[in-house]
Amino acid sequence: MTETPALTARGLARQQALIAAATTLFLAKGYASVTVDEVVAIAGGSKTNIYRQFGGKEGLFAAVVDTLCAELLSPLVQLQLGDTPRAAGLMILGRTLLGQLLTPRHIAFQRMVTAASDQFPALMARWYEVGPRQSQRIIAGFLGGGPGCAAAAVLFHDMLVTEAVSRAMMGTPMPPDAVAQHLQNAVALLLPGLAEICAPLE
Repeated sequence: MTETPALTARGLARQQALIAAATTLFLAKGYASVTVDEVVAIAGGSKTNIYRQFGGKEGLFAAVVDTLCAELLSPLVQLQLGDTPRAAGLMILGRTLLGQLLTPRHIAFQRMVTAASDQFPALMARWYEVGPRQSQRIIAGFLGGGPGCAAAAVLFHDMLVTEAVSRAMMGTPMPPDAVAQHLQNAVALLLPGLAEICAPLE
């Protein structure tokens, strides 16, 4: 199998321009309503660039999903909580996560991925791995690692995210004070069980 040659600086800039243009279009119109010609019209270059670098529209869509997940989770990834107590750390993690997931950009992203899930189940699995699973791994890492902490992280993540994001997607977002109370409730519910299911922090 022939390896794909490394991109030059110009090629990388062109690739990033294509991803940026496709991101804008996919978020606004959804995967099905966007054509390769539209992406090229915004980003410049030619359709050949898209097929050579991404294999086509589906590959470009996958690149957009990866890029958006990395962008939206960047503040969470960059957190340095060190020996922060669990209650305070969970509040910081939850506030940071919700701060990103409740933005209009993420809600548009969530709608875009959901709409394409029937057509591209493998891509949906990819989104779950680099999106929600990554958030859960970060939370589990703070809690101390291990199967018990991984399970606790999933429970905390889903308890925190499902209601808030679902309401935002329906166009009835929770007001800021309700979001803050929702986070406090999730932390209060999780903390008592951590001693049993998750090893203590070293």
